Amino acid sequence: MVASAAIVLAAGQGTRMRSRLPKVLHPLAGRPMLLHVLDALARASVEERVVVTGHGAEQVEAALPDGLAAVRQEPQLGTADAVRVGMTRVPASTRHVIVTSGDVPLLPADLFGALLHEQAEGDAVMALLAARVGDPTGYGRVVRDADGDCRAIVEETDADEATRAIAEINVGCYCFDAAWLRANVGDVPASASGEFYLTDLVALALAAGRRVSVVTAPRAELTIGINDRVALAGAEQLMRREIAERHMRAGVTIVDPSSVRIDAEVQIGQDARIEPGTTLLGASVIGQEAVIGPNAHVVASRIGPRAHVWASIVEEASVGEDAEIGPFSHLRPGAEVGPRCRIGNYAEIKNSRIGAGTQQHHFSYVGDADVGDDVNIGAGTVTANYDGEQKNATLIGDGAFIGSDSMLIAPVTIGAGARTGAGAVVTRDVPPNTTVVGMPARPIELRRRSATTAGEDRNTQTGGGSTP
Repeated sequence: MVASAAIVLAAGQGTRMRSRLPKVLHPLAGRPMLLHVLDALARASVEERVVVTGHGAEQVEAALPDGLAAVRQEPQLGTADAVRVGMTRVPASTRHVIVTSGDVPLLPADLFGALLHEQAEGDAVMALLAARVGDPTGYGRVVRDADGDCRAIVEETDADEATRAIAEINVGCYCFDAAWLRANVGDVPASASGEFYLTDLVALALAAGRRVSVVTAPRAELTIGINDRVALAGAEQLMRREIAERHMRAGVTIVDPSSVRIDAEVQIGQDARIEPGTTLLGASVIGQEAVIGPNAHVVASRIGPRAHVWASIVEEASVGEDAEIGPFSHLRPGAEVGPRCRIGNYAEIKNSRIGAGTQQHHFSYVGDADVGDDVNIGAGTVTANYDGEQKNATLIGDGAFIGSDSMLIAPVTIGAGARTGAGAVVTRDVPPNTTVVGMPARPIELRRRSATTAGEDRNTQTGGGSTP
């Protein structure tokens, strides 16, 4: 038997967002707001979740986690009709059904849990979520009876002066006895506009002598739906503050939370330090005792323990333990920087592995390369990885020394312990423990032999030599 299910209403157009993107897909702390709602329901141990789609249905359904049920409301005829459609995907054995909207991303799991407990443990056929706000204008008021249960929900247009003075509003989130909901949702009368509204279920329950209980949210600001971009920005600020506080309570130092942006999926290890001006996005993972910032931008990347990333961009890359990145480095997608590396001063790495202890500084670029351990990448070094048609690989062995302004024309291999002289243009593989210089680069012994031979030839031609 399924104890609980949830129907999430995500069919509305959200015209006040002034957007081509369905409202519930607008990002909040790095994730569509709808996914925040679904995650909170999952954390509240709601076993089945059904999303009712309509406007932009294909986009919304594509964003849902695998295996999550979705059903389309066509045409969109109001919230009660959406619930009726959603109930077709709720298992018949379900005992309790939460109904909420996909545009209330700040509702925490414990509020869903409280609503579920209130309905499941008492004799009420439905429990509704209410909030006390400073300005209730525009919202339906919750009118209570002497026992504190709901006596009516009165929309502002129908409210008298005394009712308008009530500061407790209907949030639009409910928990129903599943059997009662299934039997009654089809009896909701049509409004003057021909739509069917969920709030009319309250009147149906009360008219039948059934109890409707109320759960009041302790923090009203977490209950407000996102209807425009102003509300979205306010929700973003609230959520990012909550995220920062959660990390700090878990042992992370955030020097200036107001200047830091951390997405909801980011993981940060104990005793890490987040400096001002830092942005951590996507599913980034920051290791213990790492220092990120100041002014670092990390996107969907892994930063190892005790690593330091400052004034740099790291996107879809990984940084090993005790490595130092920055200032002004750019790790592009596919960069793998090993332990104890030093990468900085306008160094760029793309789709490359950098071995442990390697150093790369000063206006250098490494792309599509495999670099060994303890390599020195000199100032101005470039791996020329693109030949105009395809990307080619550069391989650099352990302990190699790449001199300043070296140009490595891929595909090319630099053997272990090999060295390139300053300004070398390497077009051919370099054997291990060999030094190459010049343009094109050749082993220094061949260069010296060629220079000696050339000098002897000149002396022969001119009769040059010492005078006895």
